[in-house]
Amino acid sequence: MASTVVTDQVTLTVNGQSVTVPKGTLILDAAKKIGIDIPIFCSHPKMAPVAVCRMCLVEVEKMPKLQPACAVYVADGMVVRTTTEQVQKYQKGVLEFLLINHPLDCPICDKGGECPLQDQTYQYGPGASRFDFEKAHFDKAVPLSDKIVLDRERCILCWRCTRFSEEISGERELALIQRGVHTIIGTFNDEPAQSNYQGNWTEICPVGALTSREYRFISRPWDLDRTASICPGCSMGCNIQVDARHNRIGRFQSRENLAVDDGWLCDFGRYSFPTFQRQGFEAPRVRQDGKLVEVSFEEAIAAAADGLAQARGAVAGWASPAATNEELFLFQRLFRQRLQSPHIDHRAFRPTWPDPDPDDMTLPIADLERCDYVVVLGGQEVIDAAPVLHLRLFKSERRGVKVLKIDAEQGARAREWVPADAQAVGILATVSHKKEATDLQAALGKKVKGSVRRLLVVRGPNGRGANDLGILPNFRPGYEGLNGQSGKGRAEWGKGGIGAAYIFEASPLHAFEATEDERRWLSGLKTLVMHRFRASPLDDLAHVIIPGRAFTEKAGTVTNMEGRVQRIGRAIDADAVPDDWMVLQAIARKLGAPWDYHESSDITADLLDLIPQYAAVDRGERVLWSERT
Repeated sequence: MASTVVTDQVTLTVNGQSVTVPKGTLILDAAKKIGIDIPIFCSHPKMAPVAVCRMCLVEVEKMPKLQPACAVYVADGMVVRTTTEQVQKYQKGVLEFLLINHPLDCPICDKGGECPLQDQTYQYGPGASRFDFEKAHFDKAVPLSDKIVLDRERCILCWRCTRFSEEISGERELALIQRGVHTIIGTFNDEPAQSNYQGNWTEICPVGALTSREYRFISRPWDLDRTASICPGCSMGCNIQVDARHNRIGRFQSRENLAVDDGWLCDFGRYSFPTFQRQGFEAPRVRQDGKLVEVSFEEAIAAAADGLAQARGAVAGWASPAATNEELFLFQRLFRQRLQSPHIDHRAFRPTWPDPDPDDMTLPIADLERCDYVVVLGGQEVIDAAPVLHLRLFKSERRGVKVLKIDAEQGARAREWVPADAQAVGILATVSHKKEATDLQAALGKKVKGSVRRLLVVRGPNGRGANDLGILPNFRPGYEGLNGQSGKGRAEWGKGGIGAAYIFEASPLHAFEATEDERRWLSGLKTLVMHRFRASPLDDLAHVIIPGRAFTEKAGTVTNMEGRVQRIGRAIDADAVPDDWMVLQAIARKLGAPWDYHESSDITADLLDLIPQYAAVDRGERVLWSERT
């Protein structure tokens, strides 16, 4: 295997407290285990020790000098002291040197209120500076890219950003330039940074040197309302915090989930938040005498229900792969039970789509690090579909996993490349290359001794949930077949037999995106209902337009590409617009449904009755379809 588990244990004493940890643990982490804080700047749990800031110096018995707790590994019987007079003297000295040239602009610094330098100065630093000479000055507000601005005066040269660029993303875009007191952080030849992971630089920076253009001078952290949620960018399911002020989104920050994102975000997801910022409240509209006229929500819902009912059995429904599981659950019930229509889909337009199945997610994201070999069928196409996978794969390579990125059509190369004695093989591909991934898995399964598992990247933050919940023409929830009563997929709707359509477009990032042929047949429908958050190019064809909510304005659950069910939280109030599930329920009630949900959690309860595996949401686990009864 590529990695082994260290089982040898070591017992040491820190400030008189005994602690037992695995061999190979740093003093810093051993102290943290028993609640002892050791101040740090350069140290980061995801990066190799460098011990350049010297803030974490501690006394270790039988060692003549103070030792950096972030770079010294524990030994059996070691005695460590972190609060002696000598340690405190050095901590004050380190902070005094860091502050010699550091600008005292905390009142205007974006990091103010969440700044480790600020906090540690209060806790460990001297009460006042002994220096009264002119501070050294460096360039301020240096644009590193269209996303990041660098204030070189604030930089304390902890190397965190440069090490991220080298060790975590492997792009090596940031570097230490010049020497001595003239050392600065910059890019090669001052060229704009191209990394897709720049937002992580601002999060790991322990001062206000690296700042986000989108967040500069927007808010103080104590003015922000913080809500735990899931990134809407792709099916990776990265955990985020939605920070809002005065009912406006200020930023997305990472929220570590080691099983999914490993603590990082890509820039596509991180900086997507303006897309979900509401620009005023839009009234529903109904087409009357050829023109769209503003009406109440009740009137729009009634018009939608009437138009859909008239085409009962011949209604097509497209639900966004960004909608919540609760919304998707109601959507398929509305179509199958009330409109007697199996013609539902959630996928982008494609002449033929492979049928999904639970085997598409037998490989958990975190297990990429535990494989011997990983084959990425489609290469960069897979990374573009879920960018944080690049960080996980690069980390895996650093740990000895062999990764091969090839065109999907060249799967035969992988059969030759993976040896027969491999113990764990992973295959990554987008859902559009499922056939190639399945064929390769079957071929390798006959060749290698160990396991061969695959993970397909689906479209949308809840594309996997849409599959699980049967937003497909040929499957009910739980991948249950329709016994010969399958409907038409999206690519077949324009071939005739469809009289009305309901397009539920929950996210501008994963829109319906109609082709010219689709626009042509949509324009001929008697009823087209557009239920969406933002204006759509299809609005000019719609007979009913119902404004919806952004994901930041709703609560519920979503399922990532590996089958992990996670919760999103309501970060923004949008009381003037009914929740999307309420609209679906109201239409269904107009059609005779006895639904009476009061909260999205009520829908979740019914969903769990139908699909018990989805109880994984309360355990922080993946949905395992092998448990189906």
